[in-house]
Amino acid sequence: DSRAAAHALREEGLFPVRIAEVGVSRWGASVIHHLRPISPGGFAQFFTQLASLLRAGVNAHDAFDELAALAGDRRLRRVSREIAEQAAEGMSLAEQFARYPAIFARHIVGFVAAGEELGALPEMLAELAAQYETQMRLQGRLLWLRLYYGAVLVLALLVAPFPWMIVRGFGWYVHLLLTRLLPIIALAVLLIYALRAADAVPAIAALRSRLSLSIPLFGSLARWSALSRFLRTLNFAQRAGVTMHHALDLAGGVTEHPAMRRSAERAATSIRHGAPLESALTGMRFLPLRIRQMLQGAERTGELERRLSAAADYAIERREASVNGISAGSAVGALVGSAVIVAIALYVAWSNFYDALFERAGV
Repeated sequence: DSRAAAHALREEGLFPVRIAEVGVSRWGASVIHHLRPISPGGFAQFFTQLASLLRAGVNAHDAFDELAALAGDRRLRRVSREIAEQAAEGMSLAEQFARYPAIFARHIVGFVAAGEELGALPEMLAELAAQYETQMRLQGRLLWLRLYYGAVLVLALLVAPFPWMIVRGFGWYVHLLLTRLLPIIALAVLLIYALRAADAVPAIAALRSRLSLSIPLFGSLARWSALSRFLRTLNFAQRAGVTMHHALDLAGGVTEHPAMRRSAERAATSIRHGAPLESALTGMRFLPLRIRQMLQGAERTGELERRLSAAADYAIERREASVNGISAGSAVGALVGSAVIVAIALYVAWSNFYDALFERAGV
């Protein structure tokens, strides 16, 4: 608390003028940010610019003061402005980011904390930017899919009740649109936003994280993205001379997925108690067999840093391949899904045609 902080400072010969607890920002924890999250492109630009500024030797205050004007998203501009004002308070950058939990996910905070501790913050931020650039490319490729499905659904809604509209008039169709179709669309939109808002609840966010790893195609991207962060952190930690158990603790905090984090923590505990690295790797079930094979025997031969770098590069390659797989799979899914929607719409329209014909004939 503030009393303990004042006592610790006085023991160092410092006499604070004012001590105030700096907790989570109410604005930075608002559920509104979950309803409309910052785009991957906004994060990619933000972390790229921050990495470039820090790599050029600009101090944190000046870097965030410049980002307050350069960041593409207005929320990131506000965050940069507030961090620039707090930069002289002595808080680490990870602690600053942690004050905005609805904007910066836990794995971002862990990645930044690892970069600060390992003395590789610009490199870690550049790696984070590269990951968001991958997500941005995927989002751009899937944009056409959303537009295509939207057009197919609109046409299906127009075609299916068309025979009734001819018989009963356009007013009947407007009434159907207002009383049936629009409420269904509004309910679907509310459900989407409710699921986004649920991410603010830690238990639901953990469940979503677990489910995201099991979704076909998209689960592969989530898994390889987490593995690339995990392995890159281990690589930087090994380069910095950090002990392996502490490196695993740091790397577990950047995965985003609680199951991976707990597995890394158990491996760190076993190494801390004298277990060899190969035994710890066997216990980390989230590591693919290829990665475990690449790291086996590396500690004994003194090649651990080189093999960790190769494993991280391999994970990044698989992450990019996952994007290509999702793009191809989505194209096939779009064709099959649209064919099903069109078939259902034509069947309903054909049935409605005969019903409307019989009604017109008075049968």
